Amino acid sequence: MIVISREEAVCLFYAVPYNEENVRKYTKILDETKAITICYSEDPRRPFLCSLKSMELDPSEYKQYPAILQVAKHSSSFETTSF
Repeated sequence: MIVISREEAVCLFYAVPYNEENVRKYTKILDETKAITICYSEDPRRPFLCSLKSMELDPSEYKQYPAILQVAKHSSSFETTSF
């Protein structure tokens, strides 16, 4: 099974390269919208937005991404998942 972090999923959703600048920019946009979150149903490579209420009512259908941002201490490079 492919494991994709929430940060990677946000970049996938917005169709932008996965890098530190995009993670900050697009996660902020998503986080400012308090009633929705990013999730997936079966394929973690297919993120979509979902209301928090929907996730609460049907957690077996809507799965959350792990919130892990892996950045090297002295570098701006990210560890990425191959798609």
